[in-house]
Amino acid sequence: MSNVPTSNLPDSPSSQNREFAHDRITKQNFFAFLWHALFLAFVSTFIDVNTILSSFILKIGGSSTHVGILSGISIGLPLITQLLFAGFLAGRPRKKPFLILGLYLRVITLAGMGFTLSVSDTVGPAWLMLLVFFWLGVFSISGAFAGISYTDILGKTLPRSKRGRFLIVKQLIASSGMLISALIVRRIVIAFPYPHNYTILFFVAAGLLFVAGFGFLAIKEDPGKASHISGTIRTLKAIPRILKADPNLRNYILAINLMGLSLTIIPFYVVLSKTLFVLTPTMIGNFLLMQFLGMILSTFLWNAVVRKFRFKGVAISGSLLGGLLPFVVLGLSGFGPAFFQWSFFLAGTLIAGVRIAYEGILLEITTNDNRAVYAGISGALSLTTAVFPILAGVLINVSTFEAIFSFTSLLVVSSLFFFMRLKCPTPDDVEP
Repeated sequence: MSNVPTSNLPDSPSSQNREFAHDRITKQNFFAFLWHALFLAFVSTFIDVNTILSSFILKIGGSSTHVGILSGISIGLPLITQLLFAGFLAGRPRKKPFLILGLYLRVITLAGMGFTLSVSDTVGPAWLMLLVFFWLGVFSISGAFAGISYTDILGKTLPRSKRGRFLIVKQLIASSGMLISALIVRRIVIAFPYPHNYTILFFVAAGLLFVAGFGFLAIKEDPGKASHISGTIRTLKAIPRILKADPNLRNYILAINLMGLSLTIIPFYVVLSKTLFVLTPTMIGNFLLMQFLGMILSTFLWNAVVRKFRFKGVAISGSLLGGLLPFVVLGLSGFGPAFFQWSFFLAGTLIAGVRIAYEGILLEITTNDNRAVYAGISGALSLTTAVFPILAGVLINVSTFEAIFSFTSLLVVSSLFFFMRLKCPTPDDVEP
């Protein structure tokens, strides 16, 4: 028997083959996720909540209250419903089938929205508003179903050392796609009369999302361990224990509840513009273009922040920007539409930073075993993002934009306290 230590022997051919296969699958998944990100970016532009959908709700006779409901459905509802799906998905070692199911349900809802608008002449305003909210609700819930699986597969696929690069590249590609499609959307909104312009937007969005699904079909998923916390009821019962045992999760939930208000208030910038200016299709197109221009250009800034201060640094910077933005919006509103549109450039900068920070921090503070459950808990407990926009929409009718924006700013800045307390592992730490 040889006395040569096995640690000094070269890797066996089988070991090298496994490592090669793992690297190949990682690269394939890397590009598959980027494919989806690009086409999803196109879709996001066509149905942007802050500009396209908000202006659409106002176009069909809605008020600030209806815009608040829209924001609650689009941003808050998918977060809250995540917990219902997290318990179900945590017990499944493979998440890819549910990821694909959630995506193609969204395709159906976008096509349904387009069909509804194509026959809107035969539907009363109240019923039209109800149908729009119904389709948006289904779209948001199916997105939450897919989102849990997406986060889990992404965490299993990419090691910590590659996540920062992936999220930055993803944001850059997505922002570039959004900027290109924003030019197309702006042209469609201006060139076609209502409701044909919005009908075209929703049907094209359905087609683009269908193509985006090809990326998910190409993903190679290694089956992971089913979490010991599975089932919605068991997950609900486990929440107090999990929160008590993990201060990182507590701080993350409190932070995103407060910082999330900076996003839910953005649609009300469109409402403010309607009260000050004549909200023309050209103006809506300019708002959309400026928002996505801000998203793509700020990606380079956020990349520098991630490299130096990691995702926690992005979150802290985003909290400061989110707290300042409402006052900037109020200030620019006094100088006419040409200056006011720069509010959406800053809003795009904020959106890009928040997306990078949320996804990056969640990946850093979770493991393959608890990621699906933690994503569901953090989403379900993000109650302010669902309730606040509806409340703000009602209060604006009886109060002032200045009062609501100032209160929002104070809450957003307070998220700094909880982000500062987060303890995020470094890329060199080994994930359990």
